Amino acid sequence: MVLNIIPDEVSDMVARDECVIIDVREPFEYEAGHIEGSILAPMYDIFNDISIVKKYEGKKIVLVCSSGHRSYYTGKFLEENGIENVYNLYNGLYGWEIEEKPLV
Repeated sequence: MVLNIIPDEVSDMVARDECVIIDVREPFEYEAGHIEGSILAPMYDIFNDISIVKKYEGKKIVLVCSSGHRSYYTGKFLEENGIENVYNLYNGLYGWEIEEKPLV
């Protein structure tokens, strides 16, 4: 089951170097603003080549999109294909910005 995670929990995991943040939006969305240190891997790229994410197995994988929908469905796809420790940023970057977390 893909677990939803709130911005403060993501910040804590980043501070402890426990996770990798994967932004599943499109490149133009990523360029407009993203979480510092996040890796761009658009959803359909992951669907076509799961090895993009497999190299991060062993860490917690936090998926991010604008609202939390694309990242949730990407997480379900990953779990259905054997990848564990997948988290979805609840409300996506919209929720991140509401909590006044920074974007770069």
